[in-house]
Amino acid sequence: MYAVEFETVSKNGIIEIPQAYREFASKSLRVVLMMDESEKESKVAHLQSLIDEGIASGSGNRTMSELKDIAKNRLISGTK
Repeated sequence: MYAVEFETVSKNGIIEIPQAYREFASKSLRVVLMMDESEKESKVAHLQSLIDEGIASGSGNRTMSELKDIAKNRLISGTK
């Protein structure tokens, strides 16, 4: 088995093989994905802080349907 290592950023789930390894472009490959653990921990910590903030804010007066509509509109418009 021949192995190479390179770093890249996936875009929409696609990983581009660097030019130096284009010989692999039409071959059957085994792929091992590794992500820097600190990046993952940072994302989990951020998500946990958002959850804690939501819990600390207490009960609201909006229905689940209203909250979903607000979230959907924010997603569409790109606002927070």
